Amino acid sequence: MLEAKVLAVTIDPHQDNSVLVLLQSNNKILPILIGASEGLSIDLALRGKKTPRPLSHDLVCNILAGLRAKLNSVVIYKLENDTFFAHMNIEQRNAEGQVEQILKIDARPSDSIAIALRVGCPIYVAEEVMEIAGREIEVRIEGEEENPEENYRDSDEDFEEDDDEEDEI
Repeated sequence: MLEAKVLAVTIDPHQDNSVLVLLQSNNKILPILIGASEGLSIDLALRGKKTPRPLSHDLVCNILAGLRAKLNSVVIYKLENDTFFAHMNIEQRNAEGQVEQILKIDARPSDSIAIALRVGCPIYVAEEVMEIAGREIEVRIEGEEENPEENYRDSDEDFEEDDDEEDEI
């Protein structure tokens, strides 16, 4: 399993959907097409915004807390027919605080991640999913140039001086 972080959630301009982009530490991203409402919920969680009334994902977090349960992790474990599959690993504790059981609950990645962001648990992606659907990205450090000489050309190529004309202001 590879740990991933939510890099961004964006709107797909060609469809009425959002695109969730996960970043894995070896400079690979995993784009996942999700519903617009799930995209909004993830965006709110990323920005730490609260709504006046709980959204569905907030409600799930409240239910987990009420049942003395904790979301330990989210795992995106399979890609089949262009559909990603995930499960949530939930730890349930008894009144004394001891772990009673660990549940593996099937869920959509978008819902799982919206909840994970709210409770601060890790997100994992199976290596085979990342191999199939992940994309390499190039990371550049701000201010660092790959080859500074490529950014400059001989100034004689760009313009010719005309001594007869005066510059007007």
